[in-house]
Amino acid sequence: MTYREKIQIAFDMDALERELMLDVDARADIESAAQAVIMELGLCDRRDARRRQVVSRMATSWRAGRRLPLHLVSAGLDVGG
Repeated sequence: MTYREKIQIAFDMDALERELMLDVDARADIESAAQAVIMELGLCDRRDARRRQVVSRMATSWRAGRRLPLHLVSAGLDVGG
């Protein structure tokens, strides 16, 4: 993946901060899962509201205690493409 591609799929940290105040490890787990889902769904445009929905659903999963990467990705994929 090129630097330009990484920028295009860059995770919206503001969305996560609005959802949860997490420790560094938790933020890293959600960021990693969100980047994978965002790339899989092709949500490269940072203005796409579905990107925030991905993070929001993952934050909800985290708060509910479903914190395994599989659960986070599943929650994010529920947004759809």
